[in-house]
Amino acid sequence: MDEQQEKKTSLPCDPQTEEELELLEKYDHIFIGSFSHTLDSKGRMIVPLSFREGLGKVFCIGPSFNFEGICLYPRLVWAKMRDGYAKISQFDSGLKRYLEQFDAMSYRDQECDSQGRILLPAKIRKRILGDETEVEIAGNNDHVRIVAKPASEEQFEAFKNDLPGLLDRIDLLMQNMEHASQNTKG
Repeated sequence: MDEQQEKKTSLPCDPQTEEELELLEKYDHIFIGSFSHTLDSKGRMIVPLSFREGLGKVFCIGPSFNFEGICLYPRLVWAKMRDGYAKISQFDSGLKRYLEQFDAMSYRDQECDSQGRILLPAKIRKRILGDETEVEIAGNNDHVRIVAKPASEEQFEAFKNDLPGLLDRIDLLMQNMEHASQNTKG
C-alpha cells in the first residue's frame, strides 16, 4: 500500500506523524476524569480502575498543595514534590512548618485492597474532609485528588464565575503563540 492509500484508510484519531504519536504518549499517562464516591463507615472508598493503574501497586496518600484535598500520589511524584519542598524550606524557616505538616499527613506504602478500595487514614480524613462522606475523586495531571462534595461544588461554581476571564486569557495566549510561531517561520 502506498503512502496516499495508507492516509485514506487511517482514521482521524490515528497519529499520522511522529510528533502526533509523541503527543499522544505524553498525555496517555496523566490522570483525568472525575467520579463521585461515598466513604464507608471505616473511611474506605473505591479508586477507579484507570486511577489505580496510573498510581501503581503502591502509592502515597498526602495533602494537596493547599491542604484542601487529599491526594493519591504515585511514589515518584510524591518523592519529587517532597524533595522540592525540602529544598525551598532551607531558604525560609517558615516553610519548615509547611513541610512538617505535609510530612505529618503523608502516608507511604499505601495499596488498594482486592476490591479496589483504599482506606483514607483517619487523621488526614478528619482534618481535610471533616465528617463528609460524599466525595469527588478527580484526576489532576500527575496525581489524584479527593475533596468533599460540597467543596468540589463550591470550587466548580467559583470556576464558572471566573470562566469568562479565563477564556479571554486563553484566547490571548493562543493568539500570542500563533503570532510567535508565524514569526519563527517567516
